[in-house]
Amino acid sequence: MHDVEILTEAIAKVESQLTHKERRIAAYLQARPDAVLVQSNTDIARTLNISPMTLTRFYRKLGFANSADIRTQAMQSSFGPESYRIDQRFQSLNRGSDDEDLELCNAAVRSVFDLRTTALWEEVVQLFTKSDAISVTGFQTMHFLADGFYRRLSYMRNRVRMIDGIDGVYADLLPAKGENVTLIIIDTFRYGAHGPLLTSLARERGINVVVIADEFCDWATGLTPHILRFPAETRFVLGMPIAITTALTLLLQDVGAALGESASLRMKELSKAQEHFGLFLE
Repeated sequence: MHDVEILTEAIAKVESQLTHKERRIAAYLQARPDAVLVQSNTDIARTLNISPMTLTRFYRKLGFANSADIRTQAMQSSFGPESYRIDQRFQSLNRGSDDEDLELCNAAVRSVFDLRTTALWEEVVQLFTKSDAISVTGFQTMHFLADGFYRRLSYMRNRVRMIDGIDGVYADLLPAKGENVTLIIIDTFRYGAHGPLLTSLARERGINVVVIADEFCDWATGLTPHILRFPAETRFVLGMPIAITTALTLLLQDVGAALGESASLRMKELSKAQEHFGLFLE
């Protein structure tokens, strides 16, 4: 069930009881069900020329506690674990207008910039900057993002490596005595079975762990304090994780700024090596 179905069913149950203003709200949300995800109470109320309290009373009449409750349920139904099944996503292939898709994408990107202002983000940047070594892994479809992040981070600092657990024990994750190591795990639903096992193993070895995941990831809670969660991808059938991709780009930007001259010098040396081996046509 998607957010449009949640609203349609809830409105149908109380339709005969709606006031004139509530019917206006119902019509608007039936035409734009994603508004509960991408617009605030104030924005919707302003659009409909009603008070936010009228909107809140409408939500309560539908059976929701408040705007946060309806937003949570709509988010769960649209982007939650069940909607990640390939067959479920294919059913929604032609749903949503360009404007709706754009609003959802913008909301995902905004969430990254919001998190970028937090102390947690700064702590993660410092780990990526000051650790003696960095290991990166990504499960299933997130392997390509992990590989890309590892390669780009390697341009800025040394001792960055990709681990894949192909040896079955993640032997590369054994730190030297007194070494400060950070492990980066990128994961989204359906979560890799190795995620919690690897995180626990790393923590036992004194390794910092940063988990970058979607908002439904709960397995990392309690295992590491460094969890960056972002809105799940929009309902594109084979969508790209827009928020996580943006976050990785901004993390590289901030790590580069924190490293300063050392990153600049390393990138100059790498550029010379690229020219020496003639890697590019121009």
